[in-house]
Amino acid sequence: MNEQFRRGTIIVDLDGTICEHRYPDFGPPLAGAREALQRFKESGYWIIIHSVRTSSVYRESEDYDPKVNSPEAVSEYLERHNIPFDEIWMHDKALGVAYIDDRGVRAVGDRNQSNWKEIADSLIQEPFRPRVW
Repeated sequence: MNEQFRRGTIIVDLDGTICEHRYPDFGPPLAGAREALQRFKESGYWIIIHSVRTSSVYRESEDYDPKVNSPEAVSEYLERHNIPFDEIWMHDKALGVAYIDDRGVRAVGDRNQSNWKEIADSLIQEPFRPRVW
């Protein structure tokens, strides 16, 4: 069994979840995001940052700038703000009005207020570990 599967993976969106929406720029980190991701890391979770920034929808936009829409730019932003992660996925994530999932947890907030602490408390107390079907 590979390490990522054994530890459990948390997949986190970037814009509007870790940082404020300021596309094509990166907004400031949301309150509590860095601290929650640090707690996940310390608890042994594998953290994947998943972004729609390279979606074909954005590539066709006038605002598209490959300098800010690359894994390297995302990595630099996360490192500059000491936000922990293990991988960055920027494949062609669908741009939807909602994502419905049996394991979804909704991050709500802005720069001054968020529910990141509540999310971290919940996942660390009762971890969602992979099940074998």
